[in-house]
Amino acid sequence: MDYEIIEVDLKDKDKLYRLLQFALYDGSQYVDNEINNECIYEYKWFDDYFTDNSRNAFFIQRDNDYIGIVLINENLKFNKTGKWVAEFLILPRYRRNHIGKRVAFDIFNKYKGIWEVQPMENNPAAYNFWKNIIKEYTNNKYTIKKDEINDIFIFNNIDK
Repeated sequence: MDYEIIEVDLKDKDKLYRLLQFALYDGSQYVDNEINNECIYEYKWFDDYFTDNSRNAFFIQRDNDYIGIVLINENLKFNKTGKWVAEFLILPRYRRNHIGKRVAFDIFNKYKGIWEVQPMENNPAAYNFWKNIIKEYTNNKYTIKKDEINDIFIFNNIDK
């Protein structure tokens, strides 16, 4: 299945916010994240993706259909420079056909250097997805460090 990774333009900010709601809903069964009185999941860093040069937001599209999003930033836990996967969503209808893997590889290849990825450990599917993706992408050349809560996969793709 073909797809495109498209950087989100300010004019499409509302579309990104609506898609982000699916990601936050999806993760709400694993983390303490409640909807507010307006029946939305708040994301306090959302506006920063349109004002902070160290953050990037992408749509994943197939033809004219939106099939997911990726949000990355530079808020690392163990390194001074590099990239962090903040949010990653492939809509359920498009899962299980390796789009997530291909998108992850494409995003990693777009930004060379150190990466930190912290999947939710209490979400076995997400944890295994990222573990398998990173293991394959790096040819098993990654480390795992633990913060106060979860494992963080760390790798450097500068030579890839």
